[in-house]
Amino acid sequence: MVQRSAQHGHSPEAARAALAQLCQDYWPPLYTFVRRRGYAPSDAQDLVQGFFVHLLRSNACAAADRTRGKFRTFLLSSLKHFLADAHDHAVRLKRGGGGQLLPLDETLAQAEAGAVALPHEPAAQAETHEDQLFEQRWAAALVRRALERLGEGYAAEGKLPVFETLRPFIAGGSVLPPKHEQAAARLGVPDATLRSHLRRLRTRYRDALRAEIARTVARAAEIDEELRHLCDVLLKAGGNCGV
Repeated sequence: MVQRSAQHGHSPEAARAALAQLCQDYWPPLYTFVRRRGYAPSDAQDLVQGFFVHLLRSNACAAADRTRGKFRTFLLSSLKHFLADAHDHAVRLKRGGGGQLLPLDETLAQAEAGAVALPHEPAAQAETHEDQLFEQRWAAALVRRALERLGEGYAAEGKLPVFETLRPFIAGGSVLPPKHEQAAARLGVPDATLRSHLRRLRTRYRDALRAEIARTVARAAEIDEELRHLCDVLLKAGGNCGV
């Protein structure tokens, strides 16, 4: 997607579509990062939209070199440079010079909820942790996409109640998983069947995570490394890897 988004001179529609997908994938962590810099929700929304339009118009993604690090690192560094000139950018955006790559609705609502939920920190401490917060929001967004795909798969099989009942076992967060006997009673299955459902769910969840990660790396050999990094980020944030 990064490579396609950098080829707007050869295929502008494909480049725009690829950058729109990147915008959707990376919107939550970037929006949270900007909000933590003290911008109001509407200004943060304008700035993140403007940032992606800037990437498209300047063909900045052409400078992304996969041999020099992860794309999200390049993206965060580019955003910091963009925000360094934030006043001028904000003025242009308010005058209609930004444009939009995709509708936000639910994506914006989820990102704002995540930003508001973060604890307030002293300025110096917040600056120290802002890169870590970006990584945490990146991890959370990737997990959310994997769970959405997984839920869609269960729904297509007519097994959505199984997924909804067992999701707390893999998703972590504030919702504690029920006891095994409670989950088995809810689904009307014996304990052995429940454990079989759980094993399959964890396998499919791992596969869904790997599929999402595969979209963000250049080589299949990097998937396991990135999955380990994802789990490390989630565990350090007090979350649950679930795999």
